[in-house]
Formats: sequence, C-alpha cells, structure tokens
Amino acid sequence: MEFALSTSVTILLMGILVIVFAKIKQRRFGSLSGKRIYQDTEELPGEILEAKSLRLYGKPDYIIQNSDGLIPVEVKTGRTPQREPYLNHIMQLMAYCYLTEETYGKRPRGGILKYPDKEYKLQYTDAAKKSVEIAVKEILDAKRRGTEFSCKHENHN
Repeated sequence: MEFALSTSVTILLMGILVIVFAKIKQRRFGSLSGKRIYQDTEELPGEILEAKSLRLYGKPDYIIQNSDGLIPVEVKTGRTPQREPYLNHIMQLMAYCYLTEETYGKRPRGGILKYPDKEYKLQYTDAAKKSVEIAVKEILDAKRRGTEFSCKHENHN
C-alpha cells in the first residue's frame, strides 16, 4: 500500500513539473503562445491559402487564435531590423492578413512579424488591404505585359 501511495505521489509530482515546464516554454514563444489554428513548418506543413476574390495564394508560418481574434504570424530568421520592419516583410504580412480574412471569414485586426530579437505587431487597416489588392493587380498586369514588376507605391522602392 505504501509503495502504491509513493508511486502515485511521484507520478503526480512529475505531471505537475511537466505542466510547469510547458507553461514556461509557452511564455518564451511570445506571440506563438496562443492557440495555433494553422501552421506551416517542416514538422507540420500547411496547405496553401487562397483568396477567391483576388489571385493571391500563400502560406503564413502560423495563424494564432486568441481573445483578439485571428493573428497571422510570419517568422523571419535573418537580421532583425533596427527601427521598424522591412517594407517587403510588412507587405507579405498584410497579404497573409488578406488570406486569413478570406479563408476563415474573419478579418484579423493585424499580424505579427517575429524576428530573432524583436516582434512587431502591425495593424491590418483598410489602407493595408487596398495596398495588397493594388500590388496584386500591378503584378498580374506586369505578367500580362511580359515586363518585370516594379512597385510604384510611395515607400516601397
């Protein structure tokens, strides 16, 4: 009887330790600590998301669901920008917000760019959505003309 009791207590303590270590690990993930409803990693490749209203396809690294709603997350492994995220990364994240909205029928308030040393939380505004639509249209127009795409929007050069 004593052996069974000590074994049960040991198992219980080990279970508590596992939960504590899992919570500590989850906190280290920052933005990735919410419920992951989509993931595109080597371990778990995601499906290509498609916007039906626009010829736009893509695979964000993660889509997290928390009390704020759905949040696309793009993880960058290169150099962390000093002051603000790189514009091409911002545009990529806004495209993932667009894809998230079309795929899940819920408009995200924004997304997260996660660099090695910093995270940037960016809002998905009406202007950002319009920029994605314009950029996709311009890319398709350049393809039809057989010319190279060159972004004409201010701050995108």
